[in-house]
Amino acid sequence: MTQRNLVLIIIIMLITSVLVAAASVGGTLWYVKSHQGEGGASFSLPFSQPQNVDPIFHPLEKLVLSVKGERQTHFIMMELALETRNAEAIEGIDNYMPVVRNALLKLFSNKTYEQLQNQRTIEELQDEVKGTLLNAFSQTRYARAIDNVLLTKYVIQ
Repeated sequence: MTQRNLVLIIIIMLITSVLVAAASVGGTLWYVKSHQGEGGASFSLPFSQPQNVDPIFHPLEKLVLSVKGERQTHFIMMELALETRNAEAIEGIDNYMPVVRNALLKLFSNKTYEQLQNQRTIEELQDEVKGTLLNAFSQTRYARAIDNVLLTKYVIQ
């Protein structure tokens, strides 16, 4: 077998692999699309949605937490809103409010009043809260439904 024949065989194998992969993806997409909406059980990805759906902002219950200061205990009142594009997930997310409260309690129990007062930007705090909540939801089916976490009210006394 010459080197030219070997290269030709490798190229043919690569082209065949690409065609098989494309046919597999196309066939899967066709199958999913054609079987959605039938009377029987339909296959759908959890919380899959069209890309152009407007976001829904769902407010969560108000939270009041305490943080330690140098001389006294201080309180934080915050309101959060979850951004999602999946209206079906909202009720399930509401059922996880104890998980949300617990995660935020853990986050703020490690902070002091002085640290929170010296926080450079609200975006940093929002990113930290978002990371905490996404981590708390990571073991649930709702983690992928949450697009963003917004601080809508934040008061520290």
